[in-house]
Amino acid sequence: MSNVFSAVNQFRRIIWVVIIALGLFAILMISTRQHVYSQGNTVREVGADAYQYAGRIDQDGANFIGYGYIYDMQGLAPSALFSNPFNPSETTAHFTYYATATLTSRAVVTDAVRSIFALDSVGEITFYYQSSPSASFDSPESFANGTPITTISMHFQDILSVQGPNRGISTGNGTFTVVTSEPFTFGEETLRFGRPGIVYQISTFGDALRTDPIIPQSSVLLAGNASRLSFFQTFLPSISR
Repeated sequence: MSNVFSAVNQFRRIIWVVIIALGLFAILMISTRQHVYSQGNTVREVGADAYQYAGRIDQDGANFIGYGYIYDMQGLAPSALFSNPFNPSETTAHFTYYATATLTSRAVVTDAVRSIFALDSVGEITFYYQSSPSASFDSPESFANGTPITTISMHFQDILSVQGPNRGISTGNGTFTVVTSEPFTFGEETLRFGRPGIVYQISTFGDALRTDPIIPQSSVLLAGNASRLSFFQTFLPSISR
């Protein structure tokens, strides 16, 4: 009988340890919503839950580059994202990105009248704050101007539905994981875009054009959104497995 009571007490202790650990984790998550910068300024976190973006992906064989800008971000008014809110475009965007990725796998499903291409890739994205916007889709490297503020590792799947010769509709999905996030000055505030460890679920929709079927070479004009995955969404599936 004493062994039974001992086992019950041990089980209760384990339960209390788990409850306390979860409570401490919740407090930590709440307390880190805002952080104190080394110089004493309060750092306000933006884009930690969601943001939306528009841009382009260029394919050259197994290599991809992506570039574009953020047009909506949790924590900032849409008008604040552009130097001219009446002309929201890459030329006035304060927040831009530049990405590189490499093809990891590919699948094709086709019959006499239809074709679906699936492309998986991994890579890295850097987001920039441009106090004086200078990006242009005529110059992909211009999206990498300004101050680098956040780096993200990504896994991306692009599914292309062929609509005609060298044309298709592109839908994408994947995950973005924040690797680094540095405070930066925006107006009179110190901000930080995201936080290391945050994982976003992303989705995109775009129009694809193939310019060389042999290499192959193509481009996609797209818009998309990123939504933060919660702790439970991120970890519980792996526990259940």
